[in-house]
Amino acid sequence: MSLRPVPARWFELLTSKKDLAKTVEVLAGTGSVELETHSDEVARINLPDLQDQLEEFNRLARRYDSYWPEPDFISGSMPGSPDVLLSSALGHLKSWEEDAAELIQTYEALTAEDGDLDLLNELFTQLDEGLDFSLLSRSGPVVIAKAYLLPEEEHPQHVPASVMLKYIMTEDHYFLLAVGEPDALRALSEDLGMGKGKELPIPKWIGGEKSVALERIYSRKEEIADHMRRIKDLLSNCCENHRLSRSLATIYRMEWFLTHVSNLPVTENFAWVTGWTSDVEGKNIQKTLNDSGLKFIIRFPDPPVTAKAPMVMDNPWWARPFELFSGMLGTPSESEADPSLVVAILVPLLFGYMFGDVGHGLILFLFGLAFRKRWPITRILIANGLSAMAFGFLFGSIFGLEHIIPALWVHPITQPLLILMVPLAGGVVIMMIGLVLNALESYWRGDFRDWLKVDAAIITIYVGIIASVFATEAIYLIYLGLIWYFIGSLLKVKKVSLSGILVSLGMLVESLFQLLINTVSFVRVGAFALAHAGLSLAFFTMASSTENMVISVLIMIVGNIIVLILEGLVVTIQTTRLVLFEFFIRFLRGSGRMFHPLAAPSEHNNSR
Repeated sequence: MSLRPVPARWFELLTSKKDLAKTVEVLAGTGSVELETHSDEVARINLPDLQDQLEEFNRLARRYDSYWPEPDFISGSMPGSPDVLLSSALGHLKSWEEDAAELIQTYEALTAEDGDLDLLNELFTQLDEGLDFSLLSRSGPVVIAKAYLLPEEEHPQHVPASVMLKYIMTEDHYFLLAVGEPDALRALSEDLGMGKGKELPIPKWIGGEKSVALERIYSRKEEIADHMRRIKDLLSNCCENHRLSRSLATIYRMEWFLTHVSNLPVTENFAWVTGWTSDVEGKNIQKTLNDSGLKFIIRFPDPPVTAKAPMVMDNPWWARPFELFSGMLGTPSESEADPSLVVAILVPLLFGYMFGDVGHGLILFLFGLAFRKRWPITRILIANGLSAMAFGFLFGSIFGLEHIIPALWVHPITQPLLILMVPLAGGVVIMMIGLVLNALESYWRGDFRDWLKVDAAIITIYVGIIASVFATEAIYLIYLGLIWYFIGSLLKVKKVSLSGILVSLGMLVESLFQLLINTVSFVRVGAFALAHAGLSLAFFTMASSTENMVISVLIMIVGNIIVLILEGLVVTIQTTRLVLFEFFIRFLRGSGRMFHPLAAPSEHNNSR
């Protein structure tokens, strides 16, 4: 745990070419490796050939993906170079296609026939009992009959005069029966086809009576279902014979490999993997590689001169979600402070003060707790919710009601001036923390003497201005700071001039003005605490004004939902603004580079 981020450690790993893909996957599984290629003296992986093979795989996937089994990621990991592994797996896939293509065509034809029979069954159910259904299939050659499925009651635009039509509407579909000369019905079919109508083939085995026709449809559907089950068994055996589960797992791993690792140097027998690791001692990454059984040589030399190390934040688990705030302005460098620890305390305090309510805080806490794994950003709501609950007890507020629990401190509405002044005092403390962090950064950069000459004098003046509000004797601090500032400014320049003095004076006025304005900005924390209490009070007053208990409860429920969503959003925005533009501006430059760990391959269902 440190206020100062540390640079990631450079590593160089030598492994055999056949173990390269597996080695990179093991490294990715640690979650502590960022690859960076640094070698121009050796060949690269032949990406075009591998990409062509992946294109062939994608062609097969578009056609057959729904007929493939789940990839076996456990036993599907095999040693070998990427090109050999991918070629072998794709060979199994093509062999499977040769054996399975005819079965799949038959299966799809049966599926289409089964769907048509369902539509015919729906149509025939609506037709009259006295109709001879056998005439539908045995009509001709002078007069024939056809059935159609129409989209959304769409009628044909051009109907020949010799054609007789009958429209049948069911609960789910719209059908058309047509009787006429073959040429006329052929033109009708073309017209309906252009309007997305579908002709329903009527089998010749349809019986004469309605009950017989429906019974034969049912029997044929049973035959189709039995045939489809046999084909599924044959396809399953075909997948097993060609080891399709393992081959698919290999291909998905190679696809991940080429997506994330596109330029590793290789020779005929060996491959180099270089980059950064957040495991600065190197013990965990070495242990993981040892446990994998791979053959490798790893060392941790000084990084190349041209390489820029990413920064690793050394924060406890409860502060890591708050690294988000510093990331909004950039990653702290090695000579900057990582404010996550401070922000992990500051943000919940600001949020809780503005949103102080036991009930609302509890909802936020439970929401953050429930969705922390699905949406990691909601982990911030756990701390913010707890803080809101704590201030809710201090303010005596639960779901906007201030008469259920006693206020451990004060009701905001009753003493608004106090509610405004406390955040102002907190703003002074926060500004001082930012100034102290700036002093630390100056020390780390080696220019602490320059900081003492000017910035320390500004802090003295700032403290004097704040303290003089409470004690007039503090005005001497202002005088001391002014003298200190001008002497320090003169010591920093080689040649004293009037223009230089005026520039120093202007910089002093600007710095003090910014500090004071930033400090006063924290009054808004109290203002939003009052707004939250006032809005809750408004809904309580509305609910109390009616004698109907149901309406009163509804007003309170709707009011709390509005307060929770609207005020919660506004308070979140204000908290973020205060942290970024009042606090971070004092010290954070964000000149470092973020560490981006190599993502481990996910399972097929989640990755495609």
